[in-house]
Amino acid sequence: MEGLALGGAVGGIYGAGGGLVIGLIAGLVMADSHYGAINSQVQTEQQKDRALEAAIEQELERQRALEGKVAQASTPTSPSAENPPAVQPVKDSKQPQAPVPQSKPVENKPPENITVASRTKPPQPPAVAPTPFKNVEVRDINGDGIPDLWIYYNPQKPGEIMRQEEASKGDGRVDTWSYFKDGKLVRREVDTKGHGKPDTSFYYVNDQISREERDENGEGRVTYRAVYENGRLARLEKDTDGNGRMNLWVYYDTTKDGEVISKEERDLNGDGVADLWSYYDNGRLVRRDVSAIGLEILTKREQIPATADPKQISAPGS
Repeated sequence: MEGLALGGAVGGIYGAGGGLVIGLIAGLVMADSHYGAINSQVQTEQQKDRALEAAIEQELERQRALEGKVAQASTPTSPSAENPPAVQPVKDSKQPQAPVPQSKPVENKPPENITVASRTKPPQPPAVAPTPFKNVEVRDINGDGIPDLWIYYNPQKPGEIMRQEEASKGDGRVDTWSYFKDGKLVRREVDTKGHGKPDTSFYYVNDQISREERDENGEGRVTYRAVYENGRLARLEKDTDGNGRMNLWVYYDTTKDGEVISKEERDLNGDGVADLWSYYDNGRLVRRDVSAIGLEILTKREQIPATADPKQISAPGS
């Protein structure tokens, strides 16, 4: 614009045009010089940044060497590795070593300590306090060094037993399982044949035996059942022919001492219904009743006791 004004004042319109051209050229020259100065300043700042990065890398190398010495001093090593050569910082000969600007001090920055800590080993999580209660207790009853009793406690009620397993033969093989409810024994299962599974079960009410069941043939079904009253044997049921049905029932007098039979019932044709009834007094047979079907079966088998008085054999209800 200054060239335009000066040219117009000296040479008129043509002078103004020439002044405009001269002014534009001068402006471009000045602008190029200005941008060149800015570019030179940017390059200078980039060199300073590279010099700062090189200084930081040297400091990190120094910290790594120090870290290696600390790790070797705290970790047992072989004699050949006790005094390893010190690690020297690697200097880049191609990179100019410029002084670190005072505005960005490196030696006062704390991240180096964090780097050393993170390169040794990860921080251990806080130790979990052991639970004061163990759900399972293992005992060696006979002192032979082999566990033979396992007690399982209720996790919700420490000290209350839920289940107990026992190796009664001392060979480490469980053959007895006991189950508890509210701390009281309700069922006990026993493997009497050594097959690894129970074949006899005992049931309890208020810590007194109430029933006993056996699988005498190992076929998975009950062939023997004993019922107790107040802990005393009251009734016995048996499957004597192995057809899966009870065919013998024996009743005991619980008012007398010992196991005194009071009545016996038999199913002779396997339909699950009694056909022969025997009555006892103080354990001595006093009468027998037989159904018509039972009498026919006994007659064919010729199994009517010879000592029985025919007058004592009658139909039920007679």
